[in-house]
Amino acid sequence: MTHLFRSGNPSTLVWLMLYALGVKIIFLIQPLPVISDPHAGFLYTYPVSALQHDLHWGNGHFQWIAVSLLFILALELNQLLIRYHLLPGRNYYPAMSFLLLSTFHPAWNQMSASLVACCFLLPSLGIVFHPDQQSIRRAQIYNAGLMIGIASLISASFSIFLILLWLVMMVNRPFRIAEWLLVLMGWLTPIYFYAVGSFLLDHFSWQIWKFTINRQWHTDWLNQWVTVSLVVLGLMFVIGLGLVWHHMVGMMIQVRKSWILLLCFGIIAIALVLWDGFSSMADWLPLVLVISAFASNLWWYVPVHRLRWTINLLHILLILLAWAVIYLPVHQPQISLFPWNRHF
Repeated sequence: MTHLFRSGNPSTLVWLMLYALGVKIIFLIQPLPVISDPHAGFLYTYPVSALQHDLHWGNGHFQWIAVSLLFILALELNQLLIRYHLLPGRNYYPAMSFLLLSTFHPAWNQMSASLVACCFLLPSLGIVFHPDQQSIRRAQIYNAGLMIGIASLISASFSIFLILLWLVMMVNRPFRIAEWLLVLMGWLTPIYFYAVGSFLLDHFSWQIWKFTINRQWHTDWLNQWVTVSLVVLGLMFVIGLGLVWHHMVGMMIQVRKSWILLLCFGIIAIALVLWDGFSSMADWLPLVLVISAFASNLWWYVPVHRLRWTINLLHILLILLAWAVIYLPVHQPQISLFPWNRHF
């Protein structure tokens, strides 16, 4: 099955759409509710509340939107890795990996502020992996900050990814204060227009400038099924990282640097989870994107002709395990995988 995504032909998109519908079918049959996030921004809360109260949209409508956004995220991730040659050939393995690994927790498939914000975050990373940093125009730098600004209006904690842009500019480009300020101006632009609009409509509040850090870490979400999901994602990341390290000798310098910057992206994604104090598993989505990027190396580098059945069996087992992690806690809560209680 995995060999279907080894080609970069446009016709492979049809298989990818069918794959997305097949893997996410459990959520389409039993739609999940919208995640209510008290820290979500105006660009998320207003459209969602309007659709719920004015158009009377239910869980089924939002579930289809969530699956569509996950498919868009998968394509954005795939384009980043293939366009900047992080994988040596054209394929759809990054998209397939993300659609598969994002199935391991319900919160990653629900309509949430983090899901919508990620759709604006990934396009801003184009300047991170660009092979010729000197050819990047200032308009592209401004647009990257603008995208993160829009993501910040959807979920305020995504402002932390400004650090990644500044880190890339510090490492890859000579220091120019004008470019650093340009990123900041791009980030502030949507916030400025929102503040002006709120002031003119007499709904202005200083809360839009307040980015609260949650200092209390919540561990209620940690149970045996979440542990299984995190262990699977951790193993996929370690295997993918090992394959990248093994093939790093044959990579160009810029490709090596891109993989290292992708690791930095993962570290900042972990900081995002810590920022919100583990309050929602939906905040793990940027980290799932990074893990999926590394996991795509497993499907690409493992010799398909000699180990085709092994790889296909592993792929099917991962799908069945993901469905079990979603289905069993709801319908068979008495099942215990560990000798201790369900909650640590």
